[in-house]
Amino acid sequence: MSMKIKHHPLVVIVALATFSVVFPLSVWLFSNPSLLNAQFVITLFVLTASLVLSLQGLFTLIWMLYAWENPEDMEKHKSPKKFVAPQLSFTALLPARHEEKVIGDTIKAIDKINYPEKLKEILVLCREDDTETIIKAEEVIKQLGKKNIRLIVFNSFPINKPHALNYGLQEAKNRVISIFDAEDEPHKEIYNIVNTTMLKDKVDVIQSGVQLMNYRTRWFSALNVVEYYLWFKSGLHFFSNIGRVTPLGGNTVFFKKYWLDFIGGWDKDCLTEDADIGIRLTLAGAKTKVFYDEAHTTQEETPNSAVSFIKQRTRWNQGFLQILLKGDWGKLPMLRQKMVAAYVLLSPMMQALLLLYMPLGVTLALTQKLPIWVTLLSFIPLYLFVLQLLTFTVALYKFTKEYRLRFSLLSPLRILLAFYPYQLMLVFSSFRAFYRILASKNAWEKTLHTNAHREMADLSLATQYAK
Repeated sequence: MSMKIKHHPLVVIVALATFSVVFPLSVWLFSNPSLLNAQFVITLFVLTASLVLSLQGLFTLIWMLYAWENPEDMEKHKSPKKFVAPQLSFTALLPARHEEKVIGDTIKAIDKINYPEKLKEILVLCREDDTETIIKAEEVIKQLGKKNIRLIVFNSFPINKPHALNYGLQEAKNRVISIFDAEDEPHKEIYNIVNTTMLKDKVDVIQSGVQLMNYRTRWFSALNVVEYYLWFKSGLHFFSNIGRVTPLGGNTVFFKKYWLDFIGGWDKDCLTEDADIGIRLTLAGAKTKVFYDEAHTTQEETPNSAVSFIKQRTRWNQGFLQILLKGDWGKLPMLRQKMVAAYVLLSPMMQALLLLYMPLGVTLALTQKLPIWVTLLSFIPLYLFVLQLLTFTVALYKFTKEYRLRFSLLSPLRILLAFYPYQLMLVFSSFRAFYRILASKNAWEKTLHTNAHREMADLSLATQYAK
């Protein structure tokens, strides 16, 4: 599908403005050394930063709103209305570490997926030193009493998710590999949906929707929930349809096993193995499809503390930098694929720079004698930041409406008060990831789970709606 004309005029305008203004000014500056004074350097800095960050902010708003600008296209990416007869067999890989509080419920939830038993398999993947999770998993597996649910215990390095997944891939017997995280609550019809979609659309990889649910647990939970909502409902569709590359998520993703065997499984040293394998599968020629249907999303919970959230985001951002440095994205055949991959991998750092620039840019615009048009341009990133804030507020309302949860009159105020501190956490996570790359610290920082998405009082309404 070609890019619709309405999606890129503003992006092209900003890009051309950046080039046509900054490049001539730079050439003029360096060809006239006498002009190298503080005032000129400040002007050039403000102009360059404003235009670059405006482009980044505008692009972010475009992918956030893509789903609502293309309702007909989004209908094509909902779950099929009718299911074909089960043909494909599924192995669910369930990597778990220090997840004794949630692993039992998750094993039961995956086991309850409505699909023939002979075509299902669950492999729980634990490292030997995680005795508490192993004991709990063994207890539930024994309770269920099914031969197609197995515990795979290993004792090797590195200690991380992709390494565990590679063990599971070696043990898997079925044609389709599905990935679930230790706290996941998948929908009972997810295998029927994937079986139907893979057979009818002849696709090799499917990314289904994942949704955090506990939007009132912590001060930042609503923003984290909305991030997932915008990413899976809108962003992934934009990158897949327009950019022709899909940065896969870490769970509720389904692969035909021979493609994983073909590329050698997951990169055991990458901290965002999901995005990495998405790029590698695109390079290998696998056909990927993204679908999002509120009735069939996999439900999860937000991190249980700000510290845990920062560690999680640090890991993701560090993984993006690892993929950027590996350079596989640069081998993608189409320019749009390379641009989208570079944007996704650099986006956390760009967002951090935007947050740092805003107070600096406004201060310079108000205290320095800059040309009026430069001063006006310096405020554009701030305007785009405010538009993102409004988008998050409206998206929270849409999320609660679609999942039949409660949207109180205080919800916009909570978003307003938490938005900037939340962005500061993202900034800190980005620079912490950069530091860890420089210091060669690649240890996996675990995100703990507490079943908050299962315990929240409103979850019963969402479950009833899904049924």
